[in-house]
Amino acid sequence: MIWLGALCLLLAVALAGYVAATERQMRAMADALAVRGRDLRRLRLRFPTPAARALAREANGLIDEADAARREAAEERRLLGENLASFSHDVRTPLAGAQGFLQLYAVASGDEERNECVAAAAERLGAMRRLVDALFEFAKVDDGGCEPAREPVDVGEAVAAVLAELYPSFVARGWEPAVSLAEGVVVEADPGALGRIVENLLANCLRHGCAAPVIELRLCDAATVGDDAESMLPGDAAAADRRFVLAVSNRAEGLDGVDEGRLFERFYRGDASRRAGGSGLGLAIAFGLARASGLALEVSVVDATFAVTLSGSCR
Repeated sequence: MIWLGALCLLLAVALAGYVAATERQMRAMADALAVRGRDLRRLRLRFPTPAARALAREANGLIDEADAARREAAEERRLLGENLASFSHDVRTPLAGAQGFLQLYAVASGDEERNECVAAAAERLGAMRRLVDALFEFAKVDDGGCEPAREPVDVGEAVAAVLAELYPSFVARGWEPAVSLAEGVVVEADPGALGRIVENLLANCLRHGCAAPVIELRLCDAATVGDDAESMLPGDAAAADRRFVLAVSNRAEGLDGVDEGRLFERFYRGDASRRAGGSGLGLAIAFGLARASGLALEVSVVDATFAVTLSGSCR
């Protein structure tokens, strides 16, 4: 009986040690999880019981996700700082120009010279206003609160209306756009949002292109452009088989340094010298409006040709 009592005592001591070791490990894990910020570390086990391993695995997964999110946020802040610096430069340039012409106005010797100063200052203030308006529009689209209306819109007519509005600008460049628009392409979308998307794409051609754009609207089945569930508009299965593609392309200079993956980012411009002007928000706004409208917007750069395609389900 003595040996049985000794065995029970040893078992009790072992169990107490097991419980104490488990308790210490749980406290160490709790202390590690309580740490925030840069001191957060993955959990390491000194007493790897099955339950502790499972808990540590799940906790380390959360820690890795938090670390990845922190790194992503830091990179986003860095890019935002760079982009805001670029944008502020673009705002200060016309503002400084307007200020300079107003100073010249104060010392102008005649009405004609003063009128020229006023006109030049107004032009630069107008450029600054367009930059600020673009930033405000992007903010509305990017915050997720933009809910475009849904009504039948003829895509061809929407494109033709924007082309008519911008036609004087094309004429001034000596360009005659090559246009091919399929008839009867109707989508459920917001007319204003669709028009704004097309306007931004064509304005991008005018600002950065070196040749007249090619604009093509065509109908195709879903298999031709791929089944992207996120870009489908509400509708029945038959309607989902009818899709449209609006392709806008033109040749442009200085495309060698363009990062295709960043073209829909706010403020991004491939022309680092900013010779072409603009806010760097046009494509970002178009992308946000397309996404909110259930449409897909893609861009590619091939052989000095810049091409953007807008696609989605149609009626």
